Amino acid sequence: MHLLAISLFELGQFLRIVLWVFLPIFVIVLLITTYIHHRRKRQAPRLALEAGELLVPVEAIPAELLQPEGDNLYKGLLWIKEKFEEYRLQSDERMSVLKGQLDQRAATIEALKGELAQAQEKIADLSGKLENNMELLMKIHKELDTSLVAKPAVAAMPEAASGGPGELAKEG
Repeated sequence: MHLLAISLFELGQFLRIVLWVFLPIFVIVLLITTYIHHRRKRQAPRLALEAGELLVPVEAIPAELLQPEGDNLYKGLLWIKEKFEEYRLQSDERMSVLKGQLDQRAATIEALKGELAQAQEKIADLSGKLENNMELLMKIHKELDTSLVAKPAVAAMPEAASGGPGELAKEG
């Protein structure tokens, strides 16, 4: 069995060609990915401030608000307070929406439980009727077997064998 149908020199040449083609492509893709990631990371704090999110990195807070001067410090604290109140109002609104959804789902669950109980009662009723019908069919089957065994002479008659009117008149 031949493991290699080509020489090692040819294999080396093939690998050199493949690396000369794919290594620059890999480096270019890596550089593009790094640039896109860096750009998104720089834009994230600005987008968070525009969206009104409370939890933002320190780099995203405007520099004038971070100055320890008396008036700017007060403005910074007011800004933080406003952001906190906005966040609290947003969370209260979300909470009320979620409570409404929870109440709707609880009502749906209760309705489904009621329907399930009705379906279980109906299934129990139908299974009882089915058992009664099966018992009735078994009794009829036993009576037919005993009537056929008890009257072997009647079965020899041509009308009885064909299920003619004579058989029905004798049984009734």
